[in-house]
Amino acid sequence: MNEPVRFARARRESDMSGVRLLLLLGAVLVLPSVPLAGLADNSQGSFKFSVGAEYTTGEYGGDKSVDEWYLPVTGKYLTGPWVFRLTVPYLEVTAPAGTVVSGGQGGDFIVSGSGPRRTESGLGDIIAGVTYQDILDTEQSIGLPVDLTGKIKFGTADEDKGLGTGENDYTVQADAYKYLDAFTPYATLGYRFRGDPDGANLDNGWLYTLGTMYRVSDRVSWSADYYFSEASSSASDDAGELSAGLSYDISRVQKLIGYVIKGVSDGSPDWGAGVLFTIRP
Repeated sequence: MNEPVRFARARRESDMSGVRLLLLLGAVLVLPSVPLAGLADNSQGSFKFSVGAEYTTGEYGGDKSVDEWYLPVTGKYLTGPWVFRLTVPYLEVTAPAGTVVSGGQGGDFIVSGSGPRRTESGLGDIIAGVTYQDILDTEQSIGLPVDLTGKIKFGTADEDKGLGTGENDYTVQADAYKYLDAFTPYATLGYRFRGDPDGANLDNGWLYTLGTMYRVSDRVSWSADYYFSEASSSASDDAGELSAGLSYDISRVQKLIGYVIKGVSDGSPDWGAGVLFTIRP
């Protein structure tokens, strides 16, 4: 992970206070992860909290790099088959003037500007989501649970700073996976409805993920997947990313995850890395 190197780079590019460093030490971000069906009985309701950090960098079809820190705090409430999520992120972007970023971790929509590089920071787009686990009760019938999720990305990031479009996006997706002893292959298929900012007409688009998780031991597991998202306009490219992560269960209620990202298209970062710490009270 080379965390000291990344911290030093961030401090050279920004005059931000120690708030970010404190957030980094708490660290979490949700990996492109296995869906949530098959958890223990949540009929009484339970909470999970996480805080994290992701750093990505790439040119996104331009000639200067776009460097992004994404620092979210996430809360989840699980009750019966329902999972409710709320993510409130802090965002810092060092990029050419005129760059517009949107979409949360990894960036779903980035248009690179052409002016001098500058750093902007502030509240990112707040994301709320709800999942109904194993909606068709297929785990019992065919052994293939399917979750259904709806998400709203609120346009809370400052569009004047290029941290967002200022518009809401809506996503619906289905997640399926299969338990095969230590292996858990999984897949996501979704569709995103993008809001149109002033002066632009963004395209809606499909997205999907294909991957697997492997449990090495009671405490250690790894995952690898490929993520694809259709471009938001003819001025940008489809996003394609490979990622790999390692998860360690610190205790029954605490988990630590580290992961790396490698972009395979101009619509994705060249590379990225993140860490995750989550706790269930």
